[in-house]
Formats: sequence, structure tokens, C-alpha cells
Amino acid sequence: MYCKNCGTSLADDAKVCDLCGSPITSSPDSNTSTTSQNYTSANTETEKSPYYVQPPQKENLLLGTLGAIIGAIIGGASIILFSRMGYVAAISGLLLAFCTAKGYSLLGKVVSKKGFFIIIILILVTPYIANQIDWAILIYQTYSDFDITFGEAYSLIGDFLDEGIIEKSLYIRELLMIYLFAAIGAIGTLKNMFSD
Repeated sequence: MYCKNCGTSLADDAKVCDLCGSPITSSPDSNTSTTSQNYTSANTETEKSPYYVQPPQKENLLLGTLGAIIGAIIGGASIILFSRMGYVAAISGLLLAFCTAKGYSLLGKVVSKKGFFIIIILILVTPYIANQIDWAILIYQTYSDFDITFGEAYSLIGDFLDEGIIEKSLYIRELLMIYLFAAIGAIGTLKNMFSD
């Protein structure tokens, strides 16, 4: 049996709703079609009731992970794009953190501990990959006269760092700045998500 006011499931012998306190007028002997009709009408009014409690949503880990990956790709692309346009790529670390966390929550519905760790892992991995791609683009453009492929340009990053062609301090400073802004964005975004 269900409360006509708030839709709460009740024991068959209940006289008053445990949740909203409304008196129960239907008896447990009433036919099932009447009970079903009462429940349907109660269900349509539940969200209007001040006693209505939204049922908890279930997390979809697979869709959440997909959403986080899409968000991380958007954030990683923004790091590369900002850098190619001559702006400080580190600022896009904020966007990376926001897009990754929001992507997970939009498709996953709920962020559990597993979802939290998936978001954190993507926020840790993506800046490194985006930074590497950014340097590979720079090498590819700089040495375009030598007919190198993008893959070859990517593989030259380590050699260029070892030989001092790419200044290590510059490389590390840019990467750390991206991580710093990603951490700031992650803390703010995740704090808001878990406080809701």
C-alpha cells in the first residue's frame, strides 16, 4: 500500500504515513486496481510534496569514464591550442580539470570513489600527453624542411631534451604550471561536486 499524499510505500496495516503523517484511508482489502490507481496519482504528486525525497541515482561507471575521457580530450586540446596561439597553456589546466570532472558527472550521473580516482588519473595523465604533443608540433614545424613525420618529431623530444636543444628548465616549468592550474581546477570542481 502507498500513501496518497507522498507515495511512500507503507505496511498494509498502516493508519498514518510514516513519512508525511497523512492519515491512510484505503484499507489493505481494497482491490489491486484501486491501489494501483492511488499509487499512480500519488506518484504524479510526489515531487510537489514537501516530504518528497528524490530516490538516489546509480552511478554508471562506463559512461562516466567515457565522459571523463571526452572532457580530458577537450582539456588536452585546449592546452595545445592555447600554446600554439602563444598564450600561457597553463591556464587551460583549469579547463582540463573542469571538463574531465563534469564529463564524468554528466554521463556517470553520480561520482563515487572509483569515479573520483578515474577523474584524478585523467587529470594527471592528460597534461603530460598534451605537453608532449605540443612540443612534437613545435619540432615538426621547425624541422619541416627535413621531411620528418609527426611521429618522428614526437620521438625526438627526449633526444632534444638530453642534447639541450629543448631547455629542460623551460620544459619542466611549462609542465608544472599546467599541473598547478589543473590541480587548482580539480580541487574547486570536485569540491563543488561533492558538496552538492
